[in-house]
Amino acid sequence: MAIKYATQSTASTNSVNPKEANSFKSLFEAHFETPLVLIDKSRASTFIPASFRVPTRNDESIQSSSLVIFDVDQKLGQGYDDDMIALEEAEDALLDLGLEHFIYTSHSHTIEAPRFRIVIAASRSFHPAEHNTICAAILEHLDEFLGGRLLKVIDPCWKTLSQCYYVYTAHPDRRQFAISFYNPGAPADIDEYKLHQSTYGIETEYRPGAPRQATGQTGARGRSYELNRILGGMITSSTEEEIAKRLFEVDNTLHAGNGYFRDPQYPRNRPRAGESNEAAAWRSCQLFTKSHINSLKRKTRKPVDTTIVNKKADSREPMPTHDAMIKIRSAKVGKTKAGAETVLMELQVMSGEHAGRHLWHRLYGTGSNATAIKISDSIKTKIAKATKLEIPTISDITNASDIPMLARIKYKPGTNGYPAQNELGDVHLN
Repeated sequence: MAIKYATQSTASTNSVNPKEANSFKSLFEAHFETPLVLIDKSRASTFIPASFRVPTRNDESIQSSSLVIFDVDQKLGQGYDDDMIALEEAEDALLDLGLEHFIYTSHSHTIEAPRFRIVIAASRSFHPAEHNTICAAILEHLDEFLGGRLLKVIDPCWKTLSQCYYVYTAHPDRRQFAISFYNPGAPADIDEYKLHQSTYGIETEYRPGAPRQATGQTGARGRSYELNRILGGMITSSTEEEIAKRLFEVDNTLHAGNGYFRDPQYPRNRPRAGESNEAAAWRSCQLFTKSHINSLKRKTRKPVDTTIVNKKADSREPMPTHDAMIKIRSAKVGKTKAGAETVLMELQVMSGEHAGRHLWHRLYGTGSNATAIKISDSIKTKIAKATKLEIPTISDITNASDIPMLARIKYKPGTNGYPAQNELGDVHLN
């Protein structure tokens, strides 16, 4: 799909030049594959992922947006040095989501404080009125894989439709640390993300969440899953150095000839100037170890209370987003006005400080919008796995009544005169 965008000779001008790339990859190759090495980044050109009605950069001139961009701006000494998001973490999450993307470091990027931009392909261009809710939904989905940390370090400039971004630049003193890479995949399904009507990052402040769970698909063909399992077994009795040495040994033996830390599809594995393949693999292993230890420590610090509590609700106010044990109290099978199948689930919170509270979530079946059916089927399948039951259709969801399961309860702000409410965000399988 052709991508319309615009460029500026410098960030100081509001005059834009309309451009078009034949594909997402060709856009990467044109501006982001090789860095401009400059002491002063203000000399570099900028680009805007949008088309304009008139060649003046402001929100009112935007015709449509063509990409989704998040600027990760991390600084040392801001109270989250151990929570830094590494490029490889963002890349692994995007690979797990199957999204076509590229990532490139910014002019101020350092190893100690990674700064980079995430650029995600879109299935179609989207209008200004759609921009924020679509980007918020993609941000929320991605941040579920990053333990809620992305919201803490992301520059809110993504909410500005006409935001300009520097092309791939590097300071001469930090040239060896500059990285850019492209990974194929599917473009973000704009219509599906729009359906979520997310306000994540728009009205939501950072709140630490649980780290993402290993899916078995994380990393190169799932090889990191076994490494992560070994790390989890050693974390309470071994030093970081001991764990790294053990993972390196396992990778060299178990994945001989196809090592996870030697796979060149991951930029962190590629040798830097003057670095041997062995040294690059060991450096990658150390980064992997540190990142995953910090992730497990966050999980240990904030465990979810799964103790079942039977009590009456003490409030009807919407709950904040959190994880808790829930059960399906009732499921009303019916039809929409258009004749489509639907099930309205009444759910009850069974653990934590909000035990006894109720929320409702509707599932959609045959006759509904394809995206609504897809989302509902995903929830249905997860409920079936969590309860170990056969649930072939949404009407069979009644079979799972009164069985506790761990789930994410989401807070949904009120819009268009409707009050704020809660809905089922996800069902955790372990």
